Amino acid sequence: MHIYSISTWEYDADIRKLLTRRLKRLGSEIEVCGEDEKCAKAEIEGTVQTEEWCAAIAGLLLRDLAHFEMARLVNALPITLEEKQMVLPEAVKMSRDVGSETSIFKELMQYFEGKEDLNLEGYLRFRMREVQKDWEMCVMRAAEEILLKSEYMELMQVLSAFVQIRPPQIKDVYVILNPDGSCTLTDDQDSRIDYERCTGDGVMSVLVGLSPERITVYDLSGGKSNELAATLIKVFEDRVRFFK
Repeated sequence: MHIYSISTWEYDADIRKLLTRRLKRLGSEIEVCGEDEKCAKAEIEGTVQTEEWCAAIAGLLLRDLAHFEMARLVNALPITLEEKQMVLPEAVKMSRDVGSETSIFKELMQYFEGKEDLNLEGYLRFRMREVQKDWEMCVMRAAEEILLKSEYMELMQVLSAFVQIRPPQIKDVYVILNPDGSCTLTDDQDSRIDYERCTGDGVMSVLVGLSPERITVYDLSGGKSNELAATLIKVFEDRVRFFK
């Protein structure tokens, strides 16, 4: 029999509760105790219980503590608090595909062959460096996506203001969004433009230039053009009518 323990001095988390929850998910009967919430101990007997113990810690490291590590990384970014609040959940979502619990489990089994105590942040920083790098990539990717969306929204606001103050250059424009991702633009003078790929940039540049009094959209795309439809509403507001 061994008395194994895990602990933290850095993470503001109830380690006992987190580990107990992980063990219960595994159907384990291991009872967790500890002097305080920063420490979790258990009497481990036999190979089966050792495997359960290590599997639970692997999940705790890769899933539960990932939130704390990425919160630390996001907090260091030179962006606004509002942007940080948007970046963190996206980064956490991306991190679900990072790391292998099986690989971490095997490493923990080897670790507890020679030791009985494990400090969580120390193990993460020195023995899971590749996972740390992957988490950093998740944070950077999430930040890039959020900032691009933010810049895009600012651009839409500028375009909307421009359209509202500019006199209409044409009365009616009709937009047909096709199921294959293509689209067709026509106006009340029978001019026609066909797009193989109905991207927002191409369509929006034409529509902003024409500044029509009304835009009638026939959405046959089955949801494939929702992003373009949302953009049209943001820029042209009550000038747009949709038919599905």
